Amino acid sequence: MSSIDEVLGALDDVVEALAAVDLDVLDPPERFVVLQRLETARRRQVAVSHALTARLEQFEGCPPVPITLADVLRISPREAKRRMRDAEQVAPRRALTGESLPPLLPDTAAAWHAGQLDGEH
Repeated sequence: MSSIDEVLGALDDVVEALAAVDLDVLDPPERFVVLQRLETARRRQVAVSHALTARLEQFEGCPPVPITLADVLRISPREAKRRMRDAEQVAPRRALTGESLPPLLPDTAAAWHAGQLDGEH
């Protein structure tokens, strides 16, 4: 099993554990704290997704990447294009020579990876 499979398996386990928690025992302030932490985690996952999305390539004979992305993720073509556009701005890049380049918006990328921003910002 690859390390990515192990990490995604651990993520699945954590989500299952969260779903099994009795949320009724939380008082209202605790509920807001939990929601805030979940939102931060969700935003950080989106940042990781952007890094992967930015690395997608079109293969000969395949539909354009946004169409394939929409099909695979079961999202609208418009949402797929938006994700591609976001990824182009906040994910690390590669030069034609293979050299690693920073994101076009490095401060925004750092804030997104920290879970402080989302697509609405």
